[in-house]
Amino acid sequence: MILKQKIKTAIAFLLVGAFLTVSYEAFHWFTHVYEDNARIRTDITNISAQVDGKIESVLVDEGVAVEKGQLLLVLHHEDIKLNIKSLQTDLSLERAKRAGLETEKAVFKTDLASKVETQLVKIRSMRQESKSIDGRLGLANKNLSRVRLLVKRKLTADTALIAEQDKVLALEGEASLLAGRISVAQQELVQLRVTRNKISIIENEIKISDIEQTRIEDSIRQQELKTSYRHITSPIDGVVGRIIKFHGEYVEDGVNIIMLHDPKLYWVEAYIDESQLRHLRVGQDVLINLSARPFEDFTGKIKQIGRITTTEMGLDAKVNGNNRFGSSNERVPVRISIDNPPPKLTPGMRADINVRIYDWIKLW
Repeated sequence: MILKQKIKTAIAFLLVGAFLTVSYEAFHWFTHVYEDNARIRTDITNISAQVDGKIESVLVDEGVAVEKGQLLLVLHHEDIKLNIKSLQTDLSLERAKRAGLETEKAVFKTDLASKVETQLVKIRSMRQESKSIDGRLGLANKNLSRVRLLVKRKLTADTALIAEQDKVLALEGEASLLAGRISVAQQELVQLRVTRNKISIIENEIKISDIEQTRIEDSIRQQELKTSYRHITSPIDGVVGRIIKFHGEYVEDGVNIIMLHDPKLYWVEAYIDESQLRHLRVGQDVLINLSARPFEDFTGKIKQIGRITTTEMGLDAKVNGNNRFGSSNERVPVRISIDNPPPKLTPGMRADINVRIYDWIKLW
């Protein structure tokens, strides 16, 4: 009899407890938005090559932290290095050629200037000598006229006249010869000045050399750019989440090789039943429970409410589920920040979120 009474009492307590639990859950159900299929998310940066090639080396491991600009992997580029070396040799030769042309131009200009100056001095000297001969010739002609007059008057011998005539003829010969030499010297000066055209020819060759150097330098830059495409660096400070391709594998441009994520940027993404969206607003407080931290509570805020359903986004159907009353509804992604996120979070970890519909009801 006593045993039966105890059993009845226990059953009564169980029923009351079950009723209270069901009542609490029902009350909680209608006063909170709850989702147990949320996930930790972060921005994933997929690293790929801009060109096709074989992976020469991967310089990082999964899980390691990398800095922005750090070299992650290198594609084979031995052929490009040989091209650059060949082009650098061509550039050195072209620069040497240009230097030789500059030297030739300077030597030619100096030599030409010296020859022209020498020729001018020679012409000036011959002209001075010509003036001297002209003076002497004028004086000889005066003496010849005077001697003729004396001979005519029989005041001097005929031999004196012959001597003066010989002087005049000799001076005239010298003057004629010197005039010819001056003419030849002037023609030689003209020819020297004509050779100045060679300077223009050398200058044109220098311009052509400059153009060739620019072409080679552009080719080197193009090859260096190709090399840079084969040295793939990190665009962010982050963590290597996954390495998809390894040493020796051939990759095409745009194919993912490494996945990075920012360890300081995490949020919770929950897919909320469309029937519950009316209860949510940006800025609402959210209680977050992480499967990886089962005995800790975290808080956050709603940062963004999606404008497109998971079906339209083409997400896996398993993010969808039944609503509170069992019918299948569409779901909409909601982004939730995490206040003071714990260490060692990993994208894809499970979480559940709890949002109070009414601020005045505080059951958590």
